[in-house]
Amino acid sequence: MNVNTKYNVDVLVCGGGVAGVSAAVTAARQGARVLLLEKRESMGGIVTNGYITGIAGHVDGFCKEWVEKLAETGDAIIRPHLPAIEPEAAKLMLERYLIQSGVRFIYGAHIADVTVEDNRITQVIAYTVGGMMIVRANYVIDCTGDAIVAAAADVPCEVGGFEFLGLNESSSLGFRLGYVNMKEYKEAEKQYYIDTKDQDPEKRPMFLQYKQLQAIEDGFIPEMLAPGSLIYPIVGDFSEECMDVNLDCTNSYYCENDNPENVTRQIVDQHRKAMLFTQFLRKYVPGFEKAKVEHLGDQIGTREGRRIVGEYVLTSEDICSARTFEDGVVIYGEPLDSHHPTCVTECAMRHYHSPYEVDNAICRPEQDADNIKMHPFAPMGGYEVRQNPRTFCEIPMRCLIAKGVDNLFAAGRDLSADWHAVGGVRVIATSMTMGQAAGNAAAYAVANAIDCARDVDGKEIRKMQIEQDVPLGKPLEGYWKKNAEMEGTTIVVADMAMILGNDGRTSFEA
Repeated sequence: MNVNTKYNVDVLVCGGGVAGVSAAVTAARQGARVLLLEKRESMGGIVTNGYITGIAGHVDGFCKEWVEKLAETGDAIIRPHLPAIEPEAAKLMLERYLIQSGVRFIYGAHIADVTVEDNRITQVIAYTVGGMMIVRANYVIDCTGDAIVAAAADVPCEVGGFEFLGLNESSSLGFRLGYVNMKEYKEAEKQYYIDTKDQDPEKRPMFLQYKQLQAIEDGFIPEMLAPGSLIYPIVGDFSEECMDVNLDCTNSYYCENDNPENVTRQIVDQHRKAMLFTQFLRKYVPGFEKAKVEHLGDQIGTREGRRIVGEYVLTSEDICSARTFEDGVVIYGEPLDSHHPTCVTECAMRHYHSPYEVDNAICRPEQDADNIKMHPFAPMGGYEVRQNPRTFCEIPMRCLIAKGVDNLFAAGRDLSADWHAVGGVRVIATSMTMGQAAGNAAAYAVANAIDCARDVDGKEIRKMQIEQDVPLGKPLEGYWKKNAEMEGTTIVVADMAMILGNDGRTSFEA
């Protein structure tokens, strides 16, 4: 294929998901000449093209700016936790941010290969409809979601984890439904929890799980299609009695996300399950009687795939022990959230096993040795360790710095982390703040003529993040503060540590 385009820039960002856009805009705002390559036809990745429109994680920095700007135009719902955005407006807003900050971007550019000389990426090769494109950059930021640049540069990478013999988390496909009566649905859900308030909260199924169990008993569906379901409202000229929603529901299992045949199998599986789940909703769930599929996501919800081994590997213990770092650049306060690779009933694993109790975490002797569904290949033993809902941890800058290549950063789910850790920190707001940190680091390195990413002072990037509205080094506000101050006892619901308040509501509900 002919080489018909060449670029020479300060910073090249590969991947136009929310982490990549955040990285590109941030670097450009610091004065760097930035090029972003994206293989699709719009920005935002899984958020906009995959219809996962609830912004999980601590919303700060550029992510907060984006969500609040969307709210100004009526295209976001601001909530204390999990604000929701309108995906079509959101992708256009990201595109506008790129243009306004001076980022050059190319759609339809597929990363094909890299050239490495003297431990530096000297050029990135992409294929486009017009032929081969070669980009030279002082620094490269890999936000492809599958560490494609890093792997091509022979950076050490990992896929999956030891506990599931390399399998990836289950995947899902977001989809959009119209004509939903959310008022009726919320009333039915509330009444279910009132009627079952005397049941053990650790064993009581969630509302949609309970409805699926009914449908399974009736023979309407073959198995649990959505062990955990998230419903995000869509902003627009709707009434609560007739509105659009996005769903993150049905799962595909035994995923190998670096295998294109396996990914194709997941997509086809999800197309059928999304339609079947909609039929189930129409028949069994109040408020969904008239629901109609309006759009299936154009991008499957791959929760984790290939990730780098960086200068530091973020661990499950770091998260659950609420560890902070001198070079901490990102806040993470959610639970572990590794969607189960093999089991249709267990949803997400929100604990890991340790031979010892972990300070600041919620620990108990293992109770699942005989649960072959949770641990299909071997019992794990020791202690079950969960993140305390009152605490939060930080992600250090070193997790975004690749080993073996001097001018490569990685952000989003490409970061350096163990399997359970990446299962948590991959969420949207956290990924965007990672992208912001990588953009700051790359621009800082260019401005200060630093030849090696490892020589970038993480404490300086931390200061830049704080100046850009990432509240590091102090107690969190809002939802997070209420959790920290809530009175009650700690229980485990849906494998997640929660506080059971004196009013009978869990911290998640409150």
